[in-house]
Amino acid sequence: MRRFFICMLLVLAMALPVNTLAETTAAPAANETGALRVCLKSLGAPTQLSVTLAGSYSLNGKTGFRFKSGTTLGVSIEDGAIWLDCGGISICAGDTLTLTRHRQDGENGLYISGSQRGGLYGGSLEISLVSGALMPILIIDIEEYLKGVVPYEMSDSFPIEALKAQAVAARTYALRRRADRGDKKYDVVDTTADQVYFGYSADYANAVAAVEATKGLCARYNGDYAVCYYTATNGGQTARAGDILNAPAADAYLDVRDDPYDLENPSSPVTTLAFSKDMSDAPEPLRDWLISAAAEQLSAMGYSDETSDVRIERVTAIEGVNPKSAAPARDYQAMRFSYTVSARPLVPVYEKPAVSDAVFHAFTGTPMAQKIIGYEPGDWESVDETFTCDISVYDQLKNKLGLKISAIDCELATAIEEDDLFIIQLRRYGHGVGMSQRGAQTMAGSHGMDFRAILGFYYPGLTIEAVSLADATADALNGAKAAAAVQDDAAILGAPGDGEYMAVVTLSTAASTLNLRAQPSTDAAVIGVLSGGAKVIVMDEANGWAHVRATAGEGYVSAQYIKAAGSAR
Repeated sequence: MRRFFICMLLVLAMALPVNTLAETTAAPAANETGALRVCLKSLGAPTQLSVTLAGSYSLNGKTGFRFKSGTTLGVSIEDGAIWLDCGGISICAGDTLTLTRHRQDGENGLYISGSQRGGLYGGSLEISLVSGALMPILIIDIEEYLKGVVPYEMSDSFPIEALKAQAVAARTYALRRRADRGDKKYDVVDTTADQVYFGYSADYANAVAAVEATKGLCARYNGDYAVCYYTATNGGQTARAGDILNAPAADAYLDVRDDPYDLENPSSPVTTLAFSKDMSDAPEPLRDWLISAAAEQLSAMGYSDETSDVRIERVTAIEGVNPKSAAPARDYQAMRFSYTVSARPLVPVYEKPAVSDAVFHAFTGTPMAQKIIGYEPGDWESVDETFTCDISVYDQLKNKLGLKISAIDCELATAIEEDDLFIIQLRRYGHGVGMSQRGAQTMAGSHGMDFRAILGFYYPGLTIEAVSLADATADALNGAKAAAAVQDDAAILGAPGDGEYMAVVTLSTAASTLNLRAQPSTDAAVIGVLSGGAKVIVMDEANGWAHVRATAGEGYVSAQYIKAAGSAR
């Protein structure tokens, strides 16, 4: 088959004004449904897919061709077309096919082999042939989509009010992206390029409850859905989208403000460089940068410009300079070091006089003219001057000294003076725009704030509206029209022969699959894949391998993953 300052921050937090967003109700826009098109980029550019149905599905919405729940479908590319394999049947679907979901009670979705978390993917699955690869696009109700987003964008262990704030932000982000989709085949992708989506799992009960408790709530600005950026942490200060992301979308509902809640959270990441003021324990590259900067100035002051003739005596101050964004932003691009040094002054070297000249001047007592032939470093002395050197936050501190946190250059640098030490810290994980997830965790967990207060702090210019979105799921299938339903595996395989028996594939998760191999070896070619619950006829067993007939063909599977049908074998 094919196929710091925590105490001060607490006081400041209590004193900060916190907006609570007002809630209104808005009717949906004309023809606005709850359907969202999610391109499953996390699967890469596959040339084949294995999909196990766990609900009510038909092919291309045709109620006369439906699939039984538990059916595993193989989708592959052959001769420039998409082929659908099911129960020994192969169908050429051209360049697009859709597994259309229909309404039913209980679990209703599908599992995709190779998905990162093995979650249930609700909705319909459209698969297109694009540039020689399969492009899977999930068409799913937004509320259902959020149940596979919120627990992966924010931990399910976070306080419920923080999870509610995340649900509103994620819902609004998805609606805005859908409104901006233009001619694209999809609205969002399932990676961090938009929002991570891994499907539904009942293990994340808190996140699911947060989505349900905020159903339909979204944030608007001037009547439009806001982008509602959010970030892991902001390093203690919020940021504007235009400053960090060069985002074209209006971000006037955002501002730059100190965020003590983010700083208060001990889980907010920080990288630290601490060193004595005399730099004796500072990283060698940092000392070299300061010495080189001082040596350039010393040469004009009569000192040796050799770096070996310069020593740092003491750093007297460190401050952030040259912010990337307008005040009051503290996204400094450099840290300015002020420091004192010791150096060796250049002293003249004279030409040695001839013996006759020396004797003559010795007897006559007349002064002898001396000819300077060069200069050499003299004894060490303290230089009565304070030098400055700007150390790049992103190039030198972040990359060369290893203080990196974020992939983009957006970290906030701070210098702290403590006794005989200076401590440089870099903070901010993510772009820092919009809601800080760690800040929201602190606001809800330590300060008892609800999701409206959290959203009001991070999006001060927005309003919350309750929007009703129509369910786009196809009508339920009528059992009386099941004439074209796909047959059961056992019916296709027929009855076992003498010495054979019917067995069932038993796997750990619904998304798992079992390889059917050409020979009883893990090095043998894979000739098909079997899903959990699939029926096989066992012909023989030896050395941990079972020789089987399956709907995907005849081959070998690991015997530990099958058991006799109707027994605990």
